[in-house]
Amino acid sequence: MKREIPFQTTEPLIKVEVRLEGENKEVLFVVLALDTGATNTFISWDVASTLGYDPGKLQQRKRIITGSGIEYAPMIKVKSARALGVEVKDLEVLCHDLPEEAGIEGLLGLNFLETFDFCINYSKGTIEIK
Repeated sequence: MKREIPFQTTEPLIKVEVRLEGENKEVLFVVLALDTGATNTFISWDVASTLGYDPGKLQQRKRIITGSGIEYAPMIKVKSARALGVEVKDLEVLCHDLPEEAGIEGLLGLNFLETFDFCINYSKGTIEIK
């Protein structure tokens, strides 16, 4: 069965509402940019804190390459992430702040997207989920 989820082609980013559940059962809805070029899913430090994590105290970090150089981002595991009608349990997420002007709270990366087949039909303004 195929589902089509609309998005705004007039926006510079494909924005997706994501439901995140933290270790403490805290649930938060955030807006992330769908990013097929990001290996990992990213959320801001504020979002991680609201979910019950303390990114500053986390020992596990992952080396990432950003536009401004190499950084080491704290890694957490959210209990679940749900977006585009798909739920992924125990998703590894990196904590990294994006510029406030981006208007998003992170990136929905390939470690989430690889769990299902999808097609971005830009001319129709839909994401087709199989």
